[in-house]
Amino acid sequence: MSTVVATPSHSLPGSRELTLIGGGHAHVLLLRKFGEEPLRDVRLTMVSDIEHAAYSGMLPGHIGGVYGWAEMHIDLRRLCSFAGARFIHARACGLDLGRKHVLIGDGTSPLPTDLISINVGGTPCMSTIAGIDQRVIPSKPVSRLLAGWESVKAAARNSMHPPQIVIVGGGAGGVELALAMHSQLRGKAEFIIIQRGPHLLPGHNLRAQRILTRLLRERKLTVITNAQVVEVTPDKVRLNDGRLLTADFIVWATQTAPPAWLAESGLDTTPEGFLRIKPTLQTINYPWIFAAGDVAAIEHQELPKSGVFAVRMAKTLGGNLRAYLSGHGPRDYQPQRYSLSLIGTADGRAVASYGCMAAHSTHFWQWKDRIDRRFMRQFQELPM
Repeated sequence: MSTVVATPSHSLPGSRELTLIGGGHAHVLLLRKFGEEPLRDVRLTMVSDIEHAAYSGMLPGHIGGVYGWAEMHIDLRRLCSFAGARFIHARACGLDLGRKHVLIGDGTSPLPTDLISINVGGTPCMSTIAGIDQRVIPSKPVSRLLAGWESVKAAARNSMHPPQIVIVGGGAGGVELALAMHSQLRGKAEFIIIQRGPHLLPGHNLRAQRILTRLLRERKLTVITNAQVVEVTPDKVRLNDGRLLTADFIVWATQTAPPAWLAESGLDTTPEGFLRIKPTLQTINYPWIFAAGDVAAIEHQELPKSGVFAVRMAKTLGGNLRAYLSGHGPRDYQPQRYSLSLIGTADGRAVASYGCMAAHSTHFWQWKDRIDRRFMRQFQELPM
């Protein structure tokens, strides 16, 4: 898997090389902007192991039957063509920091570069769990989640007994997925949510937690708090208190872990493997390597791993890449103090959570739907 398309017409021999690793939310917004305002004397390349990037804001709606597959996916080849960028369909597997090479595929085809931006996704951390097998459906990458969801639906249709689906992770993402799945399998499957801490939706205000906890109870989804899955057996999961729960399918929706090759490349990372970056979005000790989104950990800032922040980082990232190429000083990324979360409840309503406030209504779903469709429209309706 390694294909290349679209060489930019505005680059010249001897142009500098800017390589975007990953097709995350920040990078797709960068490409959209570079298509309107091209970089001069710069050859732009995207390296991605996927050709269509899923927009996380629409994922629960897709599972809940609101959006089609095409409505929630961004065609990266088409976007690169619009931006005058090469698209290399390959998995990044490392960096040669001394030679300024991006290693792709099996590592035998180094890609020379002058400047790098990293916006890759991760996978839920499952390495410490005994017995993890193919029955476990990770919430990321999205392609594996959707393939697993098809298996769940088939089992629910064909089984004489409702399958039991265990969702590991009671954050906003896990709860929204559970509600979306339940809306499609109502009465045909049973759901259990396992949350490590004492409350669902950690990081959200108490009112939002209460609204969604009550909603889950009303829809008869079981919630188990203060519990961790420590082992997966052929038909059960074992919790840290010794309980065994029947599990026909397991959806893993805990916090994601970044790709291991980032730390193995010699970049400074946190103990969890996230890239340590400055407020300018430049990595520690390597000012020619930038990072944004879930993979990044900004020094002295604790930001939620949320697509909202990846989207907001795009403007600072683009400005600082241009500044670096032109020899100007970068600016710091200034995250908003509070971010608005709109959590769909798979019934034509959504919970709005902001600071210490929360409410649940159809108005908030309509608002969320407008925001998500507007975000996607900028990639579906590209100018000529």
